[in-house]
Amino acid sequence: MKNIVYSRVDDRLVHGQVMTAWVQTTGANCVVIIDNQVAKDTFLQMVMKQSMPGKIKLEVLTIEQAVDYLSKDDPKLKLFILVKTPNVVLELVEKGVDFRSLGVGGMGAKPERSPLYRNISASEDEKAALVKLQEKGLDVFFQVTPDTNKVQLSSVL
Repeated sequence: MKNIVYSRVDDRLVHGQVMTAWVQTTGANCVVIIDNQVAKDTFLQMVMKQSMPGKIKLEVLTIEQAVDYLSKDDPKLKLFILVKTPNVVLELVEKGVDFRSLGVGGMGAKPERSPLYRNISASEDEKAALVKLQEKGLDVFFQVTPDTNKVQLSSVL
């Protein structure tokens, strides 16, 4: 298994907070975005790669590619996993990928979502995915920035 230093749900994917705070705090040297749509969007990938600091590698993978990629060991890589929804992590876990924790940071308001915690919203399906991940033994928590306290899913739902 790859060395996953942090896994985060953030529907904005690569943005300033991720690059300036999270990647630095976790010591990651590779950001892995797992999203079937973004994996097909070469222009968006190019923009995101250009926003990466020089020493940080970026991988953009479909869920199927991620299952294979994350099953191979490379001790040099410290991976920061980014997904738009918890459903992606649930699918990966169900396909055998080993996640220990999941930080939920950015899930914006949409018609199918309702407020969950502070400015984080989730659909009923996304809430169910978070609960299933917790039931599977993952530490699921809300944490917007590294300098704020973790709030456990169990204290919110």
